[in-house]
Amino acid sequence: MAVLAITGCASGGDTAPEAEEGSSIEQMEPIVLTYSDSNVETAAHVTAMQGFMEQVTEATHGKITFDTYYAAALHPVTESLSAIESGLTDITFVSPSNVPELLPAALWETTVSQGAINPEFPMSLIQGTPVQFAAYQDDALAGELAQYDAATLATWGTAPNSVICKPEVTTADQAAGKLIRTPGPPFIHEVEEMEMTNVTLPVTDVFEGLQRGVIGCFMNVISPFITLGVWDEAKYFIPAHFATSAGSQLLIKKSVLESLPLDAQRIIFDARVDLLADILEATLARNVQWANEAPAKGVTFVDPTSFNKAIDAARDKYTEAAVKDAPAGVADPEGFADSLTGLADSWDEIAADLDVESGSPTTQEGWIDLYRSVEDIDWDAYVDALHEFLEPYRP
Repeated sequence: MAVLAITGCASGGDTAPEAEEGSSIEQMEPIVLTYSDSNVETAAHVTAMQGFMEQVTEATHGKITFDTYYAAALHPVTESLSAIESGLTDITFVSPSNVPELLPAALWETTVSQGAINPEFPMSLIQGTPVQFAAYQDDALAGELAQYDAATLATWGTAPNSVICKPEVTTADQAAGKLIRTPGPPFIHEVEEMEMTNVTLPVTDVFEGLQRGVIGCFMNVISPFITLGVWDEAKYFIPAHFATSAGSQLLIKKSVLESLPLDAQRIIFDARVDLLADILEATLARNVQWANEAPAKGVTFVDPTSFNKAIDAARDKYTEAAVKDAPAGVADPEGFADSLTGLADSWDEIAADLDVESGSPTTQEGWIDLYRSVEDIDWDAYVDALHEFLEPYRP
């Protein structure tokens, strides 16, 4: 019911543009879509995009092909919206935190969604991704993007952020007074609940910051702990259910998408649903790597129980405050927050048979087993559940 309710006010689904009479892939002129990304080719979503592009090109018999630019070769991430609007690119990556003044409603949603999405690993990602996708069909978010002639191609959640510390931190009480680098709101509220102090520091300076004592702890998802070599410097790993980094997404130029024949729009929609699953699978592979390699680095997995208690207290306060302080573009913030909860419940019903193990273990062995358990996920069944959940938004 929640899925259908939100579809009624969506820019997708029944309100999607109708194809011109007689228009079809066979009759369309070939088109080359430019895909630009500020991330490198090995990033999880960039890797998954290779499959998306191949799927679309094959299904359209070569009528839609792609020209790619990586590592900000075409434009910086802060210019993603202007690049879409001007036609410099047709598909690009952005996160609301990259352009907070341009996407205030999207940035607000990243905070409010923390109160609706399951905070445990890996459900924050498994459930959070389809819920995020559906949320971006709402007028508040879709309308904000439409100002820049942009629409969501794919948006995803993350696993809960974790914290890794150089000094010994094994309880929330021990965290008090420690200096920590976080991604910003709403994470700041969670660490402040533990009396930690947030330090603004470029992510590229984190390793040196730990070495020099500029910070004692670093919060992020697993991947940067590996790629930045942080696990060589900090050894106390806290896998608590800190907030997720919701809202990262690939945008597509709205006018270009809507100019395509309906059968081409449907091919792109189906391919982007498959893309979501590929992004998740590639992302979770990092957690498997962490489980397999972090112990040999001397990393200790800390019992997150006391941290989760503090996080839950902070989350209740900051999500409630966010609903009361919504940006002007959100006409009904309480209704939007309720719809997120309804979407999460609807996903749980559809995906009840997936049998995905989720939780918050208290031991290192428990966490290693949980991280490795994602290798047993039936991704074909997950893709089927995604298609069923997102069918109301199909053109």
